[in-house]
Amino acid sequence: MEDYTVASEPMIAHSMTSYNDVMGYLHSIHITPEVKASVGRRLLKEVTEPCLAKAFARLDQLSQLKDGWDGNGGMKISYYVLRNLRNVLLISDNEDWKNWTISPAPNGTLSLQSKCHTSSISVGDKEFSFYCSKGTEEEWADDMTFTPYSMLKTMRHIV
Repeated sequence: MEDYTVASEPMIAHSMTSYNDVMGYLHSIHITPEVKASVGRRLLKEVTEPCLAKAFARLDQLSQLKDGWDGNGGMKISYYVLRNLRNVLLISDNEDWKNWTISPAPNGTLSLQSKCHTSSISVGDKEFSFYCSKGTEEEWADDMTFTPYSMLKTMRHIV
């Protein structure tokens, strides 16, 4: 029986800032068409949609947390919470994530904080809630039924 070793994605030695940079790089490396397509999709997203790419990377990071991640018994992030936010990312535009950060919560949920003002969204298994404070105006809602579209609409409303 032969032993096949699968190589990881190629390392990138130079910076890329445009679609043309990505295409030029892909045509210069010798890998299978399937791997080339996969690498190309990832690089294009990172180059052309950096905010969205960072949000996907952050979600990947948070999916690795184990129980007790915070030193005080914090629960690992629920699979359903991760799936919910991933589904929002899949229908989002790069601009939707420009002003948001993603953080874990000790109860196994995720929290999005606005970089613009005092606003946050808490993402749960089946529901989400938000709080928004802009100047003297406050708005909030609890226990909203989660759908990717309703959460994205809320994100866009808050920012």
